Amino acid sequence: MRFTKLARLAAASVWRQRRRTWPAAIGIAVGVGGMVTMVAVGQGAEQAVIERIAALGTNLVVVSPGQTRIFAGRPRQVGNLTTLTLEDARSVAASCPSAAAVAPAQSRRLQLKWETYATSSNVVGASAEILSVKNLEVERGRFFDDTEARAALRVAVLGATVARSLFADADPLGVTLRVGNVPFEVIGVLAPKGLDSTGNDQDDQVVIPIRTALRRVFNVDYIGNIYVTAVPGAAQTLVGEVAGVLRERHRIKPGKTDDFAVQNQADVLEAERSTAASFTLLLGAVSAVALLIGGVGVLAVMLIAVRERMREIGLRRALGASRHDVLAQFVGEALLIGLGGAIIGVVLGVAAGLGASVLGGWQVVLSAGVALAATAVSMLVALAFGVAPARRAAAVDPATSLRSA
Repeated sequence: MRFTKLARLAAASVWRQRRRTWPAAIGIAVGVGGMVTMVAVGQGAEQAVIERIAALGTNLVVVSPGQTRIFAGRPRQVGNLTTLTLEDARSVAASCPSAAAVAPAQSRRLQLKWETYATSSNVVGASAEILSVKNLEVERGRFFDDTEARAALRVAVLGATVARSLFADADPLGVTLRVGNVPFEVIGVLAPKGLDSTGNDQDDQVVIPIRTALRRVFNVDYIGNIYVTAVPGAAQTLVGEVAGVLRERHRIKPGKTDDFAVQNQADVLEAERSTAASFTLLLGAVSAVALLIGGVGVLAVMLIAVRERMREIGLRRALGASRHDVLAQFVGEALLIGLGGAIIGVVLGVAAGLGASVLGGWQVVLSAGVALAATAVSMLVALAFGVAPARRAAAVDPATSLRSA
């Protein structure tokens, strides 16, 4: 009963001073709204990156020539980039028990021409296994098979972006497309894949047989990557097997630096998840600064309230209210300001998040847990900044306050 009475008194006091308390509540609301929105955007970006990487399969192992180092948060190849060959890919397929499928690949950006239309795109030479290894799907037509790949036939499968750019609403199947200066028959169109983890358009590509690419288009005898899928649960084992096979083929002695890099997609996924989570945490921390500003507003409002309500405090003490009662009332007022600001802030944050999703096309993740956490933080901030004024009010001497009123 006593708690209920104190809560009513605190609510009545906040309402009477609403013209003074609403700026402090708005300060809290801005902080809470910013926290909810920024964390929603950050978690949306984190989820988008994870989905793009996971779409390639967490059992995927990627072999790159040279060494791979991280620059500005992204893997970059350094050193000799001509150390992988088709024979390496065949050896990996033949000698690695944990390998389910192996797809060598080489790519280069070239000009594409059809009739009077021209564009540039990423031309990917690959084996037929690239379809399953990279989780590609054919939307129209078909993909080339092993026989066509071994025979180095000039057939091409277009990504969705290329098909749309060159052919618009026309049917590309069966037409002759010039890749560089080499004519290819279009036999299929891939289903849209969207952006990859680094923001590149996966649909902006033309896939052709690897032997055709090396001999007739790129005129090289080395490949850019070997994509290997592991049997279930053996991705980490596969990394060691692939490294062992390539070290033996490349005659790399123990203790010497490898001229290739083997990367487990699951490790990439974990690294990206950790980076994205840190980014989300940073966004939340930055937005929390606004909460501190709101807390300063609570402190100012409560100090002014104590100074202007000296007679009220003295009368309450004279009528039997204890120091604890006065302290509880003023702490309650600070908490109510924090709670009111938090409710407004959550509503504003959710609205801003939905607006970013609808108008900006951003992927956002609105979480009830984040809203509750932001509310709890705002209450703690209001409590922290409201305790000092409340203690000052509780320390008021009733006789002195009545004489000075």
